[in-house]
Amino acid sequence: MKRNLLTAALVLLLTLCLAACAGAAEIKPLEPGHQPVDLSGGSFCLAVKDIDKTVTGGYFTASLYLPDHYAAAQIEAIVPGDTVLVNGKSRTVRELVPHYADGEPGLVDSYEIYTEEEFDGYIAFIHASDGCYVCLVNDWTPVFHVEDVKVMLPLPDRFVYTPGEEEPAGMYEFLNDLEKYGDTFLPYNTFCAFEDGVLVSVSHWSYPAGPEDEPAEEAASGAVPVWKFCHGKREGLETAVVKGYKSDCEAGPSEIELTSDEIENLRSIAINAVITGKANDMSVTGGTWFYSFETPEGEHLLTIELYKGWIIDAATGMYNYSR
Repeated sequence: MKRNLLTAALVLLLTLCLAACAGAAEIKPLEPGHQPVDLSGGSFCLAVKDIDKTVTGGYFTASLYLPDHYAAAQIEAIVPGDTVLVNGKSRTVRELVPHYADGEPGLVDSYEIYTEEEFDGYIAFIHASDGCYVCLVNDWTPVFHVEDVKVMLPLPDRFVYTPGEEEPAGMYEFLNDLEKYGDTFLPYNTFCAFEDGVLVSVSHWSYPAGPEDEPAEEAASGAVPVWKFCHGKREGLETAVVKGYKSDCEAGPSEIELTSDEIENLRSIAINAVITGKANDMSVTGGTWFYSFETPEGEHLLTIELYKGWIIDAATGMYNYSR
């Protein structure tokens, strides 16, 4: 009898463990297309490129980003054992801690997760205006690239530049700060707005600078995997569907046909290649090739953008790679 009870207990325990494993959810940011993006009249996180062109070409390039958004139902249902993809890294949830407005139980202000992996700092999810959640990691917010837009000078009279806590200023103060501190204008600390296709405001703070382990920063010393440098996911690349596109600053991207050999070469770059160091600070608004990797079910894994044999990071420049 005792043996039967022990066997039944072990079976029950195994069943519960299997059920727990099977029930673990994988929470990911919503696909970029979950809401319409209005490039002519929206607000964006901003990085500035082609700063030297403000003098020689009468323009600069606004590299536009938006925060990663997470479905409210998924965030609010997180339980220990679930995994959450944050800035391209999967983290296992040990505990979900709600924070309440004014510190009193009632309306939840945000949710913080404690992870099984060692992590220095905090990861929290706060309400966004569209009913979703955005992530906050040690004061910075993970973002995704939307588009690069060529901004012609001069800017309109109604343009307003807000440098941190200082008084609002205009175009000349903005261009002066770009010349001095342009490499600090990052999508984690700089924001802009467009009206009728015209840039009408930029706000910039010196903090936060973004993730300390930003792949582009690591890449300066080399040996960073290409899939990591491009903010992608390693799992699934062996069987991913690869599509290619040619970018044009006027016409936008157009799909190109890839041969089977080209696809396997690109797959090898994504899986096996490493960044060996920064090549230059150059940025371009067209003439690049980019390649998307998706699972057969349509989940986006990775995008690699190439120009003359270099891999591009939209915010920092071009990088060498090798296999």
